[in-house]
Amino acid sequence: MLEHLTIENASLTEIRWRAIDAYKMGKGSQADIASSYRVDLRTLQRGLSCFNETGQTAPRPRGHRQAFYSGKQLKALAQLVGKHPDATLEELKNMSGVKGSIMAVQRALNRLGCRYKRNASRQRARPGGCKSLEKAVDPRGGQT
Repeated sequence: MLEHLTIENASLTEIRWRAIDAYKMGKGSQADIASSYRVDLRTLQRGLSCFNETGQTAPRPRGHRQAFYSGKQLKALAQLVGKHPDATLEELKNMSGVKGSIMAVQRALNRLGCRYKRNASRQRARPGGCKSLEKAVDPRGGQT
């Protein structure tokens, strides 16, 4: 049986490297090595695959899709809400010309602190629209 690596003393990258190295040296099956290093079998398999493709043991970068409404588009959306406070999310999406979803419009309005019309027949937006149309702040960084 393989020696257990104390997880408290090793980084995740080091554990991956040692597990991959142990498999490459033929010290056991993937299942044995995964249990010895206290990682899931599928995690070890993904690490081996990534190592064979790139030669790296570090995890792949994680990230999110770029927001449809940021910068100029976010400011333009705030102005649209100011001009059309009773517009629905669908109407705001169509007026803005951005190829995003209704949820993208909703998330942008939430970042702006705006109230919006939920549907055509009930719950009209209250007067006032956005909290601050003059100074919209993008949560990812600077001012818009």
